[in-house]
Amino acid sequence: MFALAARELGYRIVIYSPDNDTPAGQIGDKEFAFAYEDLDRIREFARQVQVVTFEFENVPAASTAAAAELVPVRPDGRVLHITQNRLREKTFLEGNGFPVTPFRRIVTYADLQKATETLGLPAC
Repeated sequence: MFALAARELGYRIVIYSPDNDTPAGQIGDKEFAFAYEDLDRIREFARQVQVVTFEFENVPAASTAAAAELVPVRPDGRVLHITQNRLREKTFLEGNGFPVTPFRRIVTYADLQKATETLGLPAC
């Protein structure tokens, strides 16, 4: 949908995806179909655009860092890194004054027991 909106605004669209013939690629001007981990191809892609963005959070942070060597990446790859992990995400939001539901970091069974004591049950 992002690519459709960009197309309506008259932007040239270059798509990078590990898949071929993607929905966005079908409306794009060019489509790169290589693994996200192929950083040389990411850089080749970035050389052909003025800015990089992404629609979902399953893009590896290393891919956005490789693109950022050449062009701006928006949102910044650090944002992607935060949103790829729910504990990092909630900790970031809480630390910056955003309201979040109560949460605890759970690594051990003891952590789980303590969290259920302090947060109560049922827990979601």
